[in-house]
Amino acid sequence: MSRLFRIAIDGPAASGKSTTAKLLAKKLGFSYIDSGAMFRAVTLKCQLENVNPNDISAHNKIVEIAKRCKIRFPSLGKVELDGQDVSELIRTSDITRNISLIASNPDVREVLANQQRAMAKGELPGAVSNGFEREGKGIIKGVVMDGRDIGTVILPNAELKVFIVADVHIRAKRRFDELKKRQGAALTDTLDQVEKDLEARDLADRTRKIAPLLQAKDAVMMDTSYLTIEEQVNAIENMVYERI
Repeated sequence: MSRLFRIAIDGPAASGKSTTAKLLAKKLGFSYIDSGAMFRAVTLKCQLENVNPNDISAHNKIVEIAKRCKIRFPSLGKVELDGQDVSELIRTSDITRNISLIASNPDVREVLANQQRAMAKGELPGAVSNGFEREGKGIIKGVVMDGRDIGTVILPNAELKVFIVADVHIRAKRRFDELKKRQGAALTDTLDQVEKDLEARDLADRTRKIAPLLQAKDAVMMDTSYLTIEEQVNAIENMVYERI
């Protein structure tokens, strides 16, 4: 076994992977890296600097912005951009609609992929991995990272890969409830619009030329349509124990 037990969790938007990954990391005492939040943070930074992702001539500016972004995960579920807490700001519908333009930029992906791999090795600041004690194995430390290309591109040699899926109608309802909780009366999107946005995001993720959304050959598929978060976490936790 590697010195670090790496768990790669991939899947489409609103499939439950991020919530599951966070709770799993907390339960195991592993560090957690939300790769999607990093793309959202770059998208937010572009908006703050009035750089339009649709503008072809802005390509180099966007790459430079990605290089300048100092993204950290100071605690579970929290995201910092250049020292500021942007955990809520990066989850708005506006960021969601524009993130594919950033995520499909190959040079931005390369910049963030290098940061993600460094974080997984503990070479860049992230959440601290205290690990857990396993009889006969000592202290097991590790990292949980979720996204769309973690098992195929970022951590191809991860000790455990899980590909989470769920019915698009159920995913849309989850995302709609999440947005309603965050934005309240300010939410202007309808459930139908959220579902259309998810379908558009799915298509963009699966068809982009660079690091498309794919299930790794050695990944375990998990359909979370009718599973509770607790059931998802427990199932993956058992997979970890089996491999250790």
